[in-house]
Amino acid sequence: MGEEDFWVRLEFRICAEFQSSEDRQLRCNWCDGLVAEEYNLLCEEPCIRGRAWCGPNGQEPWKFVLLVAPTVRMREEIIWSTLLPDDRMTGWLQPDIQNKSMIIDPLSCCPR
Repeated sequence: MGEEDFWVRLEFRICAEFQSSEDRQLRCNWCDGLVAEEYNLLCEEPCIRGRAWCGPNGQEPWKFVLLVAPTVRMREEIIWSTLLPDDRMTGWLQPDIQNKSMIIDPLSCCPR
């Protein structure tokens, strides 16, 4: 899986995670795109920061942080398929509706 395919697939996984949430307010949201803007791979907690379009209409600008394994030091080292949570996993998405932001932590997945 390449980087471009990853972002599209992650968008659909976020939508599915919103829809399966126990929080009614969160279930009304969906994601209509993700754009990576900053690759911070050399910091203490490596991550990719960017913009997402989410909300009830999928068009509100949100910010996201995608946490990456600490062993990754360069963009070319990212194995994109390892960052995409399996459909049977949950606990990897931490949305904040009020602040229009979310943390995506594929390393914190747990079975449904």
